[in-house]
Amino acid sequence: MHEKRKIWLAVGAAVLGTTTAANAHNNSNDLDGHQQHNMTIIAPFAGAGEGEGEGEGEGSGMVDLRVNDSAYLARLGLIRGHLYVGKKLYDQGHLAMAKTHMKHPEDELYAALVPAFSARGVEGFGDHLNALADAVNQEQGDDAVNAAYDALIIAIKDAEQVQRKEVKDVLMSLSTMLLTAGEEYDIGVKSGEVVNVHEFQDAYGFTTIARSRLDELTEVQREANAEAIAEVEAILASLPPLWPTITPEGKVAGDSSALYGAAARIELATLN
Repeated sequence: MHEKRKIWLAVGAAVLGTTTAANAHNNSNDLDGHQQHNMTIIAPFAGAGEGEGEGEGEGSGMVDLRVNDSAYLARLGLIRGHLYVGKKLYDQGHLAMAKTHMKHPEDELYAALVPAFSARGVEGFGDHLNALADAVNQEQGDDAVNAAYDALIIAIKDAEQVQRKEVKDVLMSLSTMLLTAGEEYDIGVKSGEVVNVHEFQDAYGFTTIARSRLDELTEVQREANAEAIAEVEAILASLPPLWPTITPEGKVAGDSSALYGAAARIELATLN
């Protein structure tokens, strides 16, 4: 896993070097040292952990979810990925597995977003998270689960406000989500054997939500960024089938390098 991450990070470092100086120059014109310090908080974030098994959200990275739109969207996308795969498992009758993917407001992925919601003037969705978790965990039945899930997704989309974001930030969020999916796939699959089905499933959820997020862009956003969006759509379409089923038995032929590669290529496409 670490060798593949090094490859991705090397690509990221190459493009980061072309943008960091310009960003630093622009920021220095707007913020004094005290303000710049206060604009950055340490928050757990995908891709920052160092040990196998840590999964998404472990470790810490210098990212301010109050102002960093791509990081904000990526974290919301990870929550949606968990919920998506949990709902899919529920619909397929795998109740015990579905319960493990339900999130609560106390979960670190959500908790780190709370200050961002306040700063951005949007509503959180903690009550909706609880309602869905309760409906699944307490086995309240399909009608209750479906209603809670639908209401929660609406609330998350209201918090995302994808239509108001810069397209480059939306695309960068996809890169982050695929990188995290690659890390989860690495944890889940060893030498073709699924050794951690939860992480294998998470990778599926993150990738699925990354694919679907492009559908939320407006026609105006698409027309203004047609070339970059077309390139990212082609990258996503080229991903091999890594999940023959989300409840696998026996060998799988997938390899996380496809996810790492797609993450790097999307970053490059976004920054070009």
